[in-house]
Amino acid sequence: MQTKRLLIFILLTVGVATLSAQETARERIERRRQSAVQQKATGTSIRMGQPDRHSDEQIKNAKWSRIIYRYLDLTTEANAPLYYPVTPVDGKMSLFTMLFNLLREDAVVAYEYLDGREEFTDEYRIDFQELLDRFGIYYETAEGKIMVNDVDIPGNEVEGYFVKEAYYFDTGNSAFRVRPLAICPVLQRRDDYGAATRYPLFWISYDEIAPYARRVPLMGSSFNNSMNGSIDDFFRMRKYDGEIYKAQNPRNLALSQYTSTPEEMKAEQARIEQELIDFEKNLWKQESHPVVPQRQKVNPRGKRRSPATSSGTASISMRDRRY
Repeated sequence: MQTKRLLIFILLTVGVATLSAQETARERIERRRQSAVQQKATGTSIRMGQPDRHSDEQIKNAKWSRIIYRYLDLTTEANAPLYYPVTPVDGKMSLFTMLFNLLREDAVVAYEYLDGREEFTDEYRIDFQELLDRFGIYYETAEGKIMVNDVDIPGNEVEGYFVKEAYYFDTGNSAFRVRPLAICPVLQRRDDYGAATRYPLFWISYDEIAPYARRVPLMGSSFNNSMNGSIDDFFRMRKYDGEIYKAQNPRNLALSQYTSTPEEMKAEQARIEQELIDFEKNLWKQESHPVVPQRQKVNPRGKRRSPATSSGTASISMRDRRY
C-alpha cells in the first residue's frame, strides 16, 4: 500500500515538473515574440524620426530656389480642415492636437520661436513643461510623466500657422517642386475688450512630423466629408491657402518692414506670387518648346544660304535692328 502511494506521488511530481517546464518554454517563446515586436516598433520609430536628407540635398543643390513664409488663417474655409475636430474623436484629431501629443511623448523636437529667424539647434530646443507653464495650460504629473486631458489642450485657441516653404527646381528630375520645411502654430488670445494677440508657440521641422501626419485622417472640406486624405496629403498637395508675409532676402526683412500701407503690402504679395507662377510657367514652356538651331542650307555651288524667316523674308541684320 505504501509502495502504491509512493508511485502515485512520484508520478504526480513528474507531471507537475513537466507542466512547469512546458509553461516556462511557452513563456520564453512569448517573451521572444514580444521582444521582436518591441524591436520592430523601435526600429520603425527611429526610421520615422529620420529627416528627408535626399530632399535637403535637392534644395541645397538646386540651380534656382526661393524660401517663402506664409500665414495660414484657420478661420477660412480652405484651412479649416487643420482646425477640426477641436477635441479628438474616433481617431480623428486636429493638427495642433497631433503636435501637442508628439511633444508630450517626446517623439519630436520643437524649437523656440525667434523673431526674424529659425534656429534648429539644441540651444533653442523647447522644454515642454516650461511651455505649458508659460501659456497656463493645465497638466498633472504621474510617475514622472506629464498628463494633459484632451479638453485642456488649447487647440481651439490655435487659429493659425506660420509655414516655411521651399520653391525650387529639382535639377536631377528636371521638375519644379514646392516643399514645406517647417511650421509654427500661432496661439490667439483675446483680452477683456476683445482685442486679439498672436503668440507664435514654436517652430518644428515638417520632416519630423510627416510620418505621423500621414497616419492622421483629414476631412477634405465641408463639401466632401469623406476621410480619404491625411494631414500630410493636405500639405504635400498644397490644399491650404496662405498669404505671404515674408520672402527670404539678404536683409531678412518681412514685407511689413519695407511696405508702408496695407495696399503696398497687398501689391508686394501679389508681385511675389506672380513671380513664382511665371517661373513655373516659363520652365514648362522651355520644356515643351525646346529651341532647335536651324541648319544652314548649302547650294549646289558650295555657298551657304542664310536661313529664311517664317515669313519668307531675309533675316534682319544687326545693322537693321532697333532697340
